[in-house]
Amino acid sequence: MKARFVSLAGVLITLAASALHADTITLTDGRVIQGHLDRNGNKYVITPNHGVIFEVPVKDLASIELGGPASPATAAKNAFSALQYNIGRQTSLDTIIKSITDYMAHYPHSAFLKKAQAELIKYQQYRSLGFVRFGGKWVSAQQVKALKAQSTAKMETALTNYKAGKFEAARALAQAALKINPSNGKALIILGALDYRAGNYNAASRHFSAVLAKNPKNVIANNDLAITAYHQRQQPRALVYYRKALNLDSGNRLLLDNIFIALNHYSGNHAAILYQNLRHLFTQADVKMQTLMARKGLYRLGATWVPTALHKQMAIKMAYYEKQKNALQAQYDSARLYLHGVEQQIQQLVRQINSLNASIGYLQVAQNYSYMQTGFVDLNYQALMSGYMAQLTEAQLQRTKLQGREASTITALNQMRLQAKVLEKSAPGQAFLVHQRIMLPGDLTHVPPPALLMVAGPKLKLKE
Repeated sequence: MKARFVSLAGVLITLAASALHADTITLTDGRVIQGHLDRNGNKYVITPNHGVIFEVPVKDLASIELGGPASPATAAKNAFSALQYNIGRQTSLDTIIKSITDYMAHYPHSAFLKKAQAELIKYQQYRSLGFVRFGGKWVSAQQVKALKAQSTAKMETALTNYKAGKFEAARALAQAALKINPSNGKALIILGALDYRAGNYNAASRHFSAVLAKNPKNVIANNDLAITAYHQRQQPRALVYYRKALNLDSGNRLLLDNIFIALNHYSGNHAAILYQNLRHLFTQADVKMQTLMARKGLYRLGATWVPTALHKQMAIKMAYYEKQKNALQAQYDSARLYLHGVEQQIQQLVRQINSLNASIGYLQVAQNYSYMQTGFVDLNYQALMSGYMAQLTEAQLQRTKLQGREASTITALNQMRLQAKVLEKSAPGQAFLVHQRIMLPGDLTHVPPPALLMVAGPKLKLKE
């Protein structure tokens, strides 16, 4: 079948089934539809004889039977089935009422006419009462308000339980809140945070993405999705979400702390535009944040904030740490340079020893040949060999001494590397936060305090 790409604008098809040559389309959910089937990418577009065009994934097609003109009774039955299916997914009462009246006009003798009339009366009453579709049900505006309040209350209780460490109760309440109001983005964020905490990053990502699908400007969802992407080893994707969040709220301290960690732990190309753009935006925002925090007597120390006294104390410790690190690095560099010189001398001696061995071997061959010819030992050959042998002995002795120096220098270098690891462990704490922090509902207006975690300081790695 030749594929046709059909625009799904929710238009109503009002063609009479008796004039159509329809195929019988069976879906995996049991629906049997008379109409036409078209391929649109990885989905099928179904045009019923009567009803709204809709699409289904390729996997949802059970079978298709090519057929001739449908009988009036079969066409009416299939059209009513398609009508009910589309009504169940429609949020506009005007569209529903029109689709029912169109059906009744095209099938005035349908066996389902009374059911259609009853449906029409019901939805006309809904419209007169101002009902709207909420949570899969048709309710009044007052009921919507009450349901939203119920959903919010359960979400808030879920958040309280989450913060209290009652995670199972938090999940149950968040799910209940979402069942009442599927658009409760805060409940989705709590569920995402629970999944993230449990290490189920794919599920967490789906929850945060669902929030952004309805509200792309949700700062919390962008932040949390960035952190989740980091754990999914998708650091470039994380930077994209961080940039979106930063563009939406550059004055959120927790967001800036998270971005600080993300930038400093980024293992990708630091020269890439994606990284450079985020670092530039972060630097601009963080300068302003540091000014605001200084008024509160707090100063950035890595990814956290500390009071003036502690900041000065840590600055002194950091200076002393840097002094030790630089001294060790200088000692290490000097030893590396000395080792390089020793290795060059050993290589030179090896070449000399090889040359002397070759010369001695040549003289031995010449001496043997001369002796076989004359029966006498050639004293000249003997004198040269004696000189070469003395030089060989001296060269081998020097090589042994240098090899000893080489071994001791390598040992010293290994000891310096161990000292570097010890020094790293003694580095001033609170310099970097190990983990980025998930945001929860309310964290934009009531930003959690800076985390003061005693963790390893900056990594010390001796440059080779």
